[in-house]
Amino acid sequence: MKKLFFILTVLFFLLCGGLADKSRADDGKNPFNPGAGPCAELISEPEIVFKTSYGRLRYDFSMNQKELTELGKQYGIVEQGLFASGLAVIGVNWEIQLETAGRVADDGIICVVPEKLEVFIGYQDPVIFISNQLVPDSCDYNVVMRHEQTHHQINAAALEYFIPGLRRSVSEISGHISPIPVGGISEIDEATNRLTEDYIKEISPLIQHFKKELMQEQGKLDNHTNYKFENDLCRKFNRRP
Repeated sequence: MKKLFFILTVLFFLLCGGLADKSRADDGKNPFNPGAGPCAELISEPEIVFKTSYGRLRYDFSMNQKELTELGKQYGIVEQGLFASGLAVIGVNWEIQLETAGRVADDGIICVVPEKLEVFIGYQDPVIFISNQLVPDSCDYNVVMRHEQTHHQINAAALEYFIPGLRRSVSEISGHISPIPVGGISEIDEATNRLTEDYIKEISPLIQHFKKELMQEQGKLDNHTNYKFENDLCRKFNRRP
């Protein structure tokens, strides 16, 4: 007696969201109250499987500086008064897959229990844009390319750093979500949906935190001090006889 439920959420790392409210009326079926309802005795942590992907990086040389600047403004990563000769764009993609089973409690009530939880978090459509006005292999071209590739490296390093903490947090969340009592087999789908929504509600703030930390790390590369340093590199290089 098993039911599989799947949900996919795509979030770009430039978007921010609020924390979910965990409050819910205690009606005896509150999955966030381990002591509530007849299924509390069946609380057990499901098997948790983590999967990830860095996406397939591609390069785009089709836009000029003006077009890249406008694109960067749309993403909120180009400040007013600055011009973009390159951009690194990526999406944060996450999804969960929950497998449940129906078990019978001591009083004969059927309880829908989380058995296996698959969590995926990774990147979608990583693209490095380089202005078509830059001359390949020139100093400006190489500096811009290195800058955008460093952004991509930061993305990969941030994801590797984040996953172990996410794994621990999801394990803690699983210990607080109780099985849901149902009146019959026909209600298992609805109960599985409720449990999946509870996991989404709890995991979403963790993803938002990751996106915030990722933006902060990227900001260490995108700042006026580093921009000046990179511009001076080519200015000095081009002055050489």
